[in-house]
Amino acid sequence: MLELVRDGHVQAVASWGLAEEIVEVLRRPRLRRYRITERDISDVLVLLAPLLPDVDIEVEMHDPSDVPVVSAALAGAADIIVTGDRGLLEDADLGSWLEQRGVGLQRPAEFVDRFGG
Repeated sequence: MLELVRDGHVQAVASWGLAEEIVEVLRRPRLRRYRITERDISDVLVLLAPLLPDVDIEVEMHDPSDVPVVSAALAGAADIIVTGDRGLLEDADLGSWLEQRGVGLQRPAEFVDRFGG
């Protein structure tokens, strides 16, 4: 996936909700061994800020923590959400709602097989 993004074959999108999740993950105790400082986290946000749209969506979803992913996809006019999250992949109502908006859901391996050669 990273190679596809780096090579310009696909464009990654994000949202402030995902940025907040990144901050939460970077602060987790099990990541302390990487010595990530608050300054490092702040620097990540400064780098991401110009790229992040401010989008609020209202979608009934099984897992509310997945809303930032859907929001980023819609804000970035994504064609596909590439995820291994079974909650997203198996939510038929969400899949149908996204499909109506031109956004598909696909597992990473399927995406790489389809687009990565």
